[in-house]
Amino acid sequence: MKINRQQLEEGKEELFEENIDFSSYPFNDTHVRGIPFCYCQIKATEYGQTLRIIFHIKAKVTAVCSYTLEDVPLDLDFHDELEFSDMDLPDDSLIYEPNRIIDLNPHILSLIFSKIPIKVIKPGAKLPENGDGYMIKTEEDYLKEKSGKKNSAWDVLDSVEIDDND
Repeated sequence: MKINRQQLEEGKEELFEENIDFSSYPFNDTHVRGIPFCYCQIKATEYGQTLRIIFHIKAKVTAVCSYTLEDVPLDLDFHDELEFSDMDLPDDSLIYEPNRIIDLNPHILSLIFSKIPIKVIKPGAKLPENGDGYMIKTEEDYLKEKSGKKNSAWDVLDSVEIDDND
């Protein structure tokens, strides 16, 4: 989805909508496997050097279960807002975009990613048990065990006697 700022009237809100195809985007398969459907409706308003866009995004996301690595379908429906400026200002709330035509797809993708939980768990999935050659531990158990272990490479130093007369 692209917006041409030169075609927007100053101070007038304009509505755009589009189905966006993210099928060719290279997802990394560790958190999100794909976005088979994305509908985006935006309201864009140009205010001099600033472009304000209000997003309404509906997306179907295929995420990865943290426990089983199976696909987990997620339905997202949310609103968000971004502001762009063609001047590089020190304002952190503005996204610097010097071009008059703005490609919104990377920003839409970022908004979608921000709404996906970091730890996606498929309904009914359970944390795997210990198996052959591996153990599953909670972070608390791991830290407790680690604090009780001594490093055998440093244990030799306990038997070294140091002459304090030097």
